[in-house]
Amino acid sequence: MEFSALKSLLDATGQAHVYEQTGCLDDPNHPVSQQLRKLSVKDSLQNFQAAQQETCKADSTFEPVKNVIHAKSLSHLQDHLYRNAALNAIKAGLVAAVIMSGGQGTRLGFNGPKGIYDILLPSHKSIFQLHMERLSKVRLLVADTNNGVLPSLPVYIMTSDMNHHQIQHFFESHNYFNYPKEDIVFFEQGLEPCFTFDGKIIVENPHSLSLAPDGNGGVYKALRFSGSIDDMQRRGVQHLHIYGIDNVLTKAVDPLFMGICIDRKVEVGNKVVWRAHKGEKVGVSAELRGALHILEYSEIPPHLAETEDAEGKLLFGAANICNHYLSVDFLVQRVLPSLSGTYHIAKKKIPFYDPVTQTTVHPTTPNGVKLEMFIFDVFPLATSWTVVEVARDDEFAPVKNEPGNVADSPDTARLLLHRQARRWLTSVGAVLPRTDAEEEAAVQATGTFPVEWLYEVSPLLSYEGENLDVFAGVTVQPGYITSLPL
Repeated sequence: MEFSALKSLLDATGQAHVYEQTGCLDDPNHPVSQQLRKLSVKDSLQNFQAAQQETCKADSTFEPVKNVIHAKSLSHLQDHLYRNAALNAIKAGLVAAVIMSGGQGTRLGFNGPKGIYDILLPSHKSIFQLHMERLSKVRLLVADTNNGVLPSLPVYIMTSDMNHHQIQHFFESHNYFNYPKEDIVFFEQGLEPCFTFDGKIIVENPHSLSLAPDGNGGVYKALRFSGSIDDMQRRGVQHLHIYGIDNVLTKAVDPLFMGICIDRKVEVGNKVVWRAHKGEKVGVSAELRGALHILEYSEIPPHLAETEDAEGKLLFGAANICNHYLSVDFLVQRVLPSLSGTYHIAKKKIPFYDPVTQTTVHPTTPNGVKLEMFIFDVFPLATSWTVVEVARDDEFAPVKNEPGNVADSPDTARLLLHRQARRWLTSVGAVLPRTDAEEEAAVQATGTFPVEWLYEVSPLLSYEGENLDVFAGVTVQPGYITSLPL
């Protein structure tokens, strides 16, 4: 953007203070000039103004989602038909994965992208490797039905300005985990300027605006501006599995979940686990006039948050785990044209530049807003949708908190992966040195789980417990299991 165009833009949008405080128009290579070229100031201002008009969800009458599909309750025939629908779509190159991995491991006490974190499994695989190997296994499952021909299964990986190059380098240094390099696309999550309450872009210092990531809902805008949607359409992709990096039990492009969504021709699918207990404060799926919404726990009507049905199951219990299906048509035709109406404002204490004292001030009370959007904010736009409930123990092991934390930590995720591996092995008749009860008693006595007791089944050996029948009657010692017994 030329000098005159940049000045005209800032003047026209009431942001002249930006160049007055930073002198960014004096040098085309000024850091603030470069930041402005990457932003769409008009769009950001429009998003801010639209977010000011946001209505409170609590004012509406929400209902629990009806007609939830319970994956474990499907008949063998239904299960088979849905899986085939997905495998055929993957075979035809119609399916892609989108992994949101823009976050850092700050809460883990880890200085780097969360995806490269090692949760100390026997294999010492990173979280990225776990996801990529499950995708590789799905390709192998399709090849088994396609005369050995591996399908193209594109993977779009959302990074951020903080970790884009580090993630790319990590994949390069690990040979893309033996995944086809041409089928991996990295794209960067966008940033939004922070605003004062009256709509002025906040300058942090003479060399930088105050910018913040636009939330996981920024995936939509990032897919568009990076050219990733164009790439999807060029490839003929029609169905997306979108999920966060931190759940190490995610079934990448799960054939059952994807098959349900594809067969039913829905625009949006939400995979959920049921809230474990009344005290679990998580977002849940809900309905409003036939549309799908995700409510934060605080938005559930207080008198209903703990209400149970006749069978003792929480009514508002379909917990959101950031595991979604979207059709590409819905994304292009409904989501992208509606983005300006889906942002929220979060009042924050935002450092700002004081041109009088020529210092950056760190306020003690909120002085501005950050624009953010959640991935599920577009769900109410869908005219056809479904919610699929799956087993928590098999599909939900988030890694969010520091080691040693009793919830959502590397320790809890590692134990859930271990228990899944044990279930798979014992279900086919494998002989394990210790029973579940003996393990539990030892943990209760010591307060820790011995790492030498851990089981891990490679995703390349089994995607969800299949292909393990030959372990029947075989004594299997703890450790990393990568091959079938001789």
